[in-house]
Amino acid sequence: MSLVALGLAACAVQIDDSDEKADEVYGRAWVAEELAGQPAAPGVESSLVVAPDGKVSGNAGCNRYFGSAILSGEAMSVGNLGTTNRACQEPAMSQEARLLQALDGTRGYRVQDDTLLLLDGAGTTLVRFRLGEGA
Repeated sequence: MSLVALGLAACAVQIDDSDEKADEVYGRAWVAEELAGQPAAPGVESSLVVAPDGKVSGNAGCNRYFGSAILSGEAMSVGNLGTTNRACQEPAMSQEARLLQALDGTRGYRVQDDTLLLLDGAGTTLVRFRLGEGA
């Protein structure tokens, strides 16, 4: 039992409450416009919400996903992802796979006006999000 508690403690999310860059991301609904260099499919909405406590959630294209995120300065990583398990028709499933792969590879981010870019370790854009309606 103590190993389980130790494992759970190791997964705890650490948040830098004074990070003004991260404040531009937290609590907003972001909608994907481009994933892995391809435009989002018409009628398929992939989204992202990062809560101030480090929880991440959204719609991947077909299924809902959830996990944790760590933002510090311009660095960002997403982990412990889980999803619901529905099957959908294309192009939703392909778009979902691209988003989940991009989230797994995210190492940085940049916010420009109403656009959020998720970046890999080399600074290449993995996903471009726009600020969603009512956000």
